[in-house]
Amino acid sequence: MQKRFLALMLCTTGFLFSAEETEPLPIGNFSVPAVTQIAPLISFGQLLIGKHALLPQLVGSYTQAHHGYSNILGPNVIYGIRDNFSVFLSAPFNLKSRSGSSHSSGIEDMVLQLEYGYFSRSREDYSLQGSIVTNVQFPTGSSRKNPSTGNGSFSYFLGTTFAYLSQNWYAFASPGVNLTTTHHHGTKFGNSYLYQWGFARYIKQLSPPGWIFDLMIEFDGTYAEKDKIHGKVDPDSGGNTIFVTPSIWMSSKRFVLQWGIGFPIVQDLNGKQDKALYQIAYNFGVGFQF
Repeated sequence: MQKRFLALMLCTTGFLFSAEETEPLPIGNFSVPAVTQIAPLISFGQLLIGKHALLPQLVGSYTQAHHGYSNILGPNVIYGIRDNFSVFLSAPFNLKSRSGSSHSSGIEDMVLQLEYGYFSRSREDYSLQGSIVTNVQFPTGSSRKNPSTGNGSFSYFLGTTFAYLSQNWYAFASPGVNLTTTHHHGTKFGNSYLYQWGFARYIKQLSPPGWIFDLMIEFDGTYAEKDKIHGKVDPDSGGNTIFVTPSIWMSSKRFVLQWGIGFPIVQDLNGKQDKALYQIAYNFGVGFQF
């Protein structure tokens, strides 16, 4: 009897672990294709949009501080090489920034990013996804301008994301590190460490026909090391900040619209630094599938 019971348990367990995955039903957040499914507004990664999918975007942000501001606008494009592998290219432009009485504008550091999905699981009503994100930031901006429009040298990023998506909910967590390099005269911006998380809720009552409408909130933390200017540590640099950003996500099978406003809930900055008051961010994209 015990042998028969053990055999039945092994058979049942084997069936559960070998059960094939199923595609989520096209309901709620899954009623649009992968190319226009929900993704963070501020946080990095989670840009696996499906094989042979293309998503050109126009993104921007305006940050207001006590004694200055920055206004950045930039086109970017995401291409899905495989379902679990995408490439991202961004060319942001600083329309105008001010720090005290100083003004600057110009191209920012361009970014080439790769994302690989190392884990995925899907059922009828949810999906799980883990990915690795890496990018290189090219010194196309200027560190000599005030305010600076770039790091003045190559920078490298490495992070990972984990996301849960269901018909009604979306949640994610994303840690990462950005490593800078030294450029002329021993100047180096400090490395930074990112810790991000957030969630969203699909609102059926506010979703127009053929569209999904989600309310999202993101928490974006950054711990930055102090900068070195001409080989000497700058005491008025680095620190820890956390922004909370409520946003609205809307998308159809073809279009993506996203807008949010963020506020700092932690600004533990070293020395004398101008503190941010708020940040407005937005995104418009058009998806293509080949």
